[in-house]
Amino acid sequence: AHQLVVERATLRALVEFKERAAHSRNIGDLSGQAALVLRQLLDRVTVGYLVREASGWRATTLLGDLPERLAARLRAGAPLEHEVLDAAFATGEAQFVPRQTTPPSVPGVDAFGALAVYPVTEQRQAAGLLVMGTQRAPDWTERERSVFRAVGRSLAQAFDREVRERRLAQQHAELQAQARSLQAFAQLSADLGAQEDRVALVRRAQEVALSLLPPGFAVYYEPEGERLWHLRSQVGSLRNEALQAVVDAGLDFHDSQNLLIPWRTGQPYYQSQYDPATDRLDATRDVVGASATIPLRQAGELIGVFAVGQYEPHPWAPGNRALLEGVTRSLQLALDRAASLAELRRTTQETARSNAALQAANEELEAFAYSVSHDLRAPVRHIAGFADLLRRALGPLDSQPKAARYLNIIAESAAQMNALIDAMLALSRVTRQELHLTDVDLNALVSGVRATLAPELQGRAVTIQVAPLPTVQADAALLRQVMTNLLSNAVKYTAPCQDAQIQVWADAAPDAWTVRVRDNGVGFDPAYAHKLFGVFQRLHRAEEFSGTGVGLANVRRIVQRHGGSVQAESQPGGGATFSFRLPRQV
Repeated sequence: AHQLVVERATLRALVEFKERAAHSRNIGDLSGQAALVLRQLLDRVTVGYLVREASGWRATTLLGDLPERLAARLRAGAPLEHEVLDAAFATGEAQFVPRQTTPPSVPGVDAFGALAVYPVTEQRQAAGLLVMGTQRAPDWTERERSVFRAVGRSLAQAFDREVRERRLAQQHAELQAQARSLQAFAQLSADLGAQEDRVALVRRAQEVALSLLPPGFAVYYEPEGERLWHLRSQVGSLRNEALQAVVDAGLDFHDSQNLLIPWRTGQPYYQSQYDPATDRLDATRDVVGASATIPLRQAGELIGVFAVGQYEPHPWAPGNRALLEGVTRSLQLALDRAASLAELRRTTQETARSNAALQAANEELEAFAYSVSHDLRAPVRHIAGFADLLRRALGPLDSQPKAARYLNIIAESAAQMNALIDAMLALSRVTRQELHLTDVDLNALVSGVRATLAPELQGRAVTIQVAPLPTVQADAALLRQVMTNLLSNAVKYTAPCQDAQIQVWADAAPDAWTVRVRDNGVGFDPAYAHKLFGVFQRLHRAEEFSGTGVGLANVRRIVQRHGGSVQAESQPGGGATFSFRLPRQV
């Protein structure tokens, strides 16, 4: 009956302790309660709870008969080394040490007949130790072992719960800080997006950074050569007039290591405990507790150092570092954007001036060409007319072959000049003529061009092969002029061929059509292909092939006005291929 009463009391005490452990968040108080329960339920035991510190194991709870020298040693902290402790933390279970086992190397422990330890861990690392000793027996009974295991397990579970809750609270605080940071970054992005002045951008970033960090100040420096660091912006007080005067006057470039290190390494530099010797400024000793200096870039180039000082020392946690570096990244993006906008504005202005000058030059050139072309017609007509009158006046010139040849040259030159004037007028009209875009069937257009070339093909063996061609969006009249020039060139430069072959086809691309005209004529040196589309540029002598040197220039201008491009490929004696590319939507 007595044994039954004892067991019921033991169960009741264990249940009460477990309930208390389930709701307690104070491990120090709970370890004291665990010691009381063990003392209440077990006969003449000494109980202690030890926590792991840098100096060793320090007792926060001690109950029972304990040698004074051992108690003093444990309260001060003592290193404990024993294979049983290693086994306890390795298994996470209680370990029992009988008298026969070598006790831990701490004076006074040998006064106990048996010892028991229960490990308390945090993330698998030793954090606490519930220790129980007895002087009355060399070993533990099964009941004592069970009670100790139950109390130790409840204490360890309470510690785990307290650690989890602490971690959750920390995570919650970090999430709140992140939420505040995101809100601040959103506001910072909005503020920076509306500003282009560099110093104003830096100042806004300083204000945001200080609003998210412990009390302190922010300064921004830019170097003046390698002589001084010049203060460009400051938010917050330095709390020292003498220090403020030194900062305003400028810091020595080489002595200010807190700025020089991030400037030269390109990496942030953090001091959780600021060292005044870093900048050789004794006045900072009572002002700066911690500092962070971050290099600042614009368009990839270092421009200055963004610095934050804290009034009190504190470690720069990863969250605060990420916050500061995030602020400077946002600032650098804003600086890059401001530089890009300034460059774009400058480029736009220069482009506008260049376009205006080019437009004026084109207009003057077109007016000049049009005027010259009209003004030249009268003297050319006079030359041709008077040459004809002179021929009639002289009569038959059979006896004067030189005079006949001279008059023929004058007439031919006048005709050539007249053709050049017509070409110049056509080129001028191409530039000034407004585009009338319609759907143009290239099959019908090429068929009409072939009909107009029929007189040039008489008496010659010329085969023209035309593959099915697409319908394109273009100005029909101008595109007809392009095809006329290309086909007539192909006919002209195949004149020496006994069997002339001309091919016309089109290649499709997702966004454009490329129309090609190939011939097997005399060809040209590809090194001079870039000259073909210039005005009055010819790669063959006039005695070999007639022409004005303006036709291909017209082709290029017309195609470019449609948003396309032209190309020529050839080898001497191997024929030529001329192609032009037209976008599907002009």
